[in-house]
Amino acid sequence: MMLRNAILFVLAVSSFLASAQSGEALFPLAGQQRPDNPMRLLRASGGDYFIYENASQELPLMDDFSIDRTRHKNAESTDPDVTFTDKVYFLEVSGISTPDMAFMTDTTYYYTVDTVGVDTIVRVANPETTVTQYDLSDYPSASTVITGWPPYDIWDTIGDPLSDTILYAPDLTQDSLMVYTVAPSTATYDQNNVDVPLVLWEDDEVYVNGTYPIDPPTIGVATFDGVDRFGIPYVTNAPTAYGINDHLTSVPINMLYPPGDSIYLSFFYQPQGLSGDSEVQEEDSLILEFYAPDEDEWMRVWRAPYTALTDFKQVMLPITDSRFLKSAFQMRFLNYGTQSGALDHWHLDYVRLGRQRSVSDTVLVDVAYLYPEASLLQTYTSVPFAHFTQAPASYMASSVTLMQKNLDVSDHLITWGVRSGLEGAAPLANFGTGNNIINNASSTYPSVHQVAPFAYDPGLSTGAAFWRNTFWANTTPDMNRYNDTTTFVQELSNYYAYDDGSAEAGYGLVNAPNGKVAVRFDMQIGDTLRAVRIYFDPIFYPENPDAAPFLLTVWNSVIPESIRFQNISYSDPEYRPHGLNKFVEYPLDQPIYVPPTFYVGLVQTDPTFLNIGFDKNRDNSNKLFYDTDGFFEPTSQVGSLMLRPVFVSDVDPFLGMEEPTVPQLALAPNPASDRFQLIGLPEGASTVEVMDAMGRTVLHGSLRNGSSIDVTKVAPGPYHVRAKGPSGSVIGTGRLIVQR
Repeated sequence: MMLRNAILFVLAVSSFLASAQSGEALFPLAGQQRPDNPMRLLRASGGDYFIYENASQELPLMDDFSIDRTRHKNAESTDPDVTFTDKVYFLEVSGISTPDMAFMTDTTYYYTVDTVGVDTIVRVANPETTVTQYDLSDYPSASTVITGWPPYDIWDTIGDPLSDTILYAPDLTQDSLMVYTVAPSTATYDQNNVDVPLVLWEDDEVYVNGTYPIDPPTIGVATFDGVDRFGIPYVTNAPTAYGINDHLTSVPINMLYPPGDSIYLSFFYQPQGLSGDSEVQEEDSLILEFYAPDEDEWMRVWRAPYTALTDFKQVMLPITDSRFLKSAFQMRFLNYGTQSGALDHWHLDYVRLGRQRSVSDTVLVDVAYLYPEASLLQTYTSVPFAHFTQAPASYMASSVTLMQKNLDVSDHLITWGVRSGLEGAAPLANFGTGNNIINNASSTYPSVHQVAPFAYDPGLSTGAAFWRNTFWANTTPDMNRYNDTTTFVQELSNYYAYDDGSAEAGYGLVNAPNGKVAVRFDMQIGDTLRAVRIYFDPIFYPENPDAAPFLLTVWNSVIPESIRFQNISYSDPEYRPHGLNKFVEYPLDQPIYVPPTFYVGLVQTDPTFLNIGFDKNRDNSNKLFYDTDGFFEPTSQVGSLMLRPVFVSDVDPFLGMEEPTVPQLALAPNPASDRFQLIGLPEGASTVEVMDAMGRTVLHGSLRNGSSIDVTKVAPGPYHVRAKGPSGSVIGTGRLIVQR
């Protein structure tokens, strides 16, 4: 097989770096965010198995992925909608399973030793047993019949009333699979004023997002790639691995209609986008299959090869074959591509399935936003609360421009505006209104939302603030209201950020053992810098470059170079396997004062490509500088480096809480959006409590290994997590950030 996407991985090989020309480079993502699917701790076999039931759907169907309608398979056995269904044992003999069953897969023996005269040893095989072995990785579990023997030898000496038993570590030990059934979701989706079940897709391997596509029909797409539902590559030990990756499978759909009902499926698709690999390979493809219920068979009906970047294309497919016109019809999209990272990307949008359509039914009477917004601030997406309170108006943007699209062939009267208020509270301000009334048919156009004189009111918060901002648009008629809004939470806490929190590529220096990367920050006041947060995009092959030392460095200027401070202690990149966009905080050896303008970054002491997250949606390239040959120069890449300076503050997501005097808990994902887990639960832990920065308990509950904690009703911000034993003593602590 040809070498697939090898350049991404060969960068980690020193022989390549030694011969490559030095400079900066961007490379495709190796991991990808799955904020709704926290990584679980699973046993190699056995554990819990969940059967997810889903309500069937009726025509017409529509999903533009402006909200997530996939079924996230993160149920817990204690959830109220979960019922116990079955228990499957790993080992069974004559229809009976017991907890103590253990066998060897090779013969063991009973030895008789006669010590009278010449020693004589007689060996007889222990009784063999026919064992049924069940595959606990799936349900219903397939079985295999094997022969087993007791996990010991017995030595019996004639004349000695005692016998010696030699025990072995058994090849097979009893295990079990607990099977549960998860009831259908009760959430609904308002489709043209008709409530339908929210869940349209029964799996969640794709990534529903708004930052990866280029000029999509509406805000939100389903992205297909080479990583699983947790954001981990399907194959982590071979860069050229190739095969089927993600699936997007519909729930059962009632298609019991005559062939003459003119049933059509339509959808839009785009290869690459902002995030995908630009290496075109013909065997990579996006596939559509239909399920024929009577034959219990999936049949391929459409394919598109991976090509150079193009605009979104709409596909119209009639469904006339009677084998698909059944009450339990399903459709599924899947992609072939590299399985070792989030490389070959496909973006799917606006899936529609309905009756009484025709091949010319391509017009969507819909007005929509195209991308999410991340800030109402000038340049930055976040600034320290203490800095903001000094001069709120100076940090606010005068206006924010978003892109909208009228998908209809006719002009519409379109209005828009913004609502803003503290997270969890009613909106406090409405502003940024505007309109577009002519010449907007079949066009993409900017909507300008005037922000000034609005400014976040720091007097409503103490130490940190989280403001919910919602952009809305309105027109009539409009077939889909979900894509008419986009919302985000503005965090004002203790750091500066240029990026929107989503990486579309990895940035680094090639063949630069003494390379330097620096980012410029301009503040209204000087302050005390204590740390830097960096997001490193995970690299899984040939190995995590976790031994690539660098020195955190602060500069007064880079042209000419003037170093203000440099750590003595070395740092190494930490690649978080629990999902994309998880920043790691690197403290300075000591807090230092920095003036209103400073540069912060790192100096490499190794040529390893560090793969720092790079946000392609927000362009702050005039703030990024690099040096591979002794002189700094501006970057040639368009975007923002995911590097954030952190200042001393009253409310600090990492330091503003009590220092632990007991073992530190590992939490994942962290930051968390809806759930998190305690990784490596301390022995004896029975309860968990989550406290805010003021020491108030916001969550308290029982705890068991592998369980996750729901924080969907907790406001974004920093929290302190405690694991307690039965007596109430604290046996582990951790720090958590809730971020949405």
